[in-house]
Amino acid sequence: MVHTETLHPSIESFFVRRSVSLVVLAAASALLLTACAGGGGAKAKSTPKPTSSAAASIDLGCSIKEGDATKAVQVTGDAGTAPTVNVPKGTTAKAEQRAVVTEGTGEKPKAGTTVIIGFAAYDATSGNAISAPYGYGDQKGLLQIQLGDASKVPGLTHAFGCEPVGTRTVYAAPASVAFGNADNVKNNFSDGSVKATDTVVFVGDILGQLAEKADGADQTPQAGFPTVKLAKDGTPSISYDKKSTPPTTTQIEVLKKGTGATVTAGDTVTVQYQGTEWKSGKIFDESWGDAHGGTYPSTPASFATTDVVKGFGDALVGQTVGSQVEVVIPPADGYGDNPPQNQTTITKTSTLVFVIDILYTAATPAQQ
Repeated sequence: MVHTETLHPSIESFFVRRSVSLVVLAAASALLLTACAGGGGAKAKSTPKPTSSAAASIDLGCSIKEGDATKAVQVTGDAGTAPTVNVPKGTTAKAEQRAVVTEGTGEKPKAGTTVIIGFAAYDATSGNAISAPYGYGDQKGLLQIQLGDASKVPGLTHAFGCEPVGTRTVYAAPASVAFGNADNVKNNFSDGSVKATDTVVFVGDILGQLAEKADGADQTPQAGFPTVKLAKDGTPSISYDKKSTPPTTTQIEVLKKGTGATVTAGDTVTVQYQGTEWKSGKIFDESWGDAHGGTYPSTPASFATTDVVKGFGDALVGQTVGSQVEVVIPPADGYGDNPPQNQTTITKTSTLVFVIDILYTAATPAQQ
């Protein structure tokens, strides 16, 4: 099979790789306020979010059985490391099939949980690899999916849902089923390399799962910062005197101290976050809200610490996974003279307040 060196661009868009929509560097501001973000503090309309009981009924593919296609796929190598895969050309699946190669011993993630995976994809009809194994070794943590997210490829959830952490699976299905519908296949493989009627095969591992919110030890709040209160699900709300004078330098306090890995400059981090503009008191962006367009009431965001405004990145570097931080960012470390376009909440003089839950960090591989 012909292997690609990196994750195929048509596959990459299916994972949790969303940038913090209003905190990305000013050069990217023209891309703001798309389907994944609401502008000016208003939330974009999206699919209604399921309650906890409804989320439990979302199909994770638990009833999918092994079939002739998955039996034909040969997989070698230890679970958790990049597999060696042989998919015989012409292998066909008329419906979804899934087989467990190695059963994990970890916790079984529930619907809505963000899991870390290693992954490879193949077109069994043509005999070509779509993407070689990715997300292993120093790439661990760069591929994440939220199980049951209807805005992503259902085949990803069905390949990895209902199984404990540490499990390696093989999944086979018609491309139109794996990728949701025929239009998704056509749009994401515009070069025609994968057709809707082709059989695709996913082979991968559930390498870990993320906490839904910061779970570190509570710390004593510092004087002078907005007061943060948390809902049961972790959604923050802040209170302060909006008429007060904000600080002129970036101020950071740790509200919860985690015991996980330390974030270093340039890392790719996964967070929950909420951003408020100081003067107006308006929430202009958050992963907790419904503006992200996913299935669940919150969807974590992933990005490199160098891909966000300086104050946001500074608030992350040196902190540990499991921590929650609050940061107050003056214009000089925020947008300054280059506020995001197509919105009215953030101006050249805006001070920003963020509450950030740090869920994961990994070194960002060098660009190929």
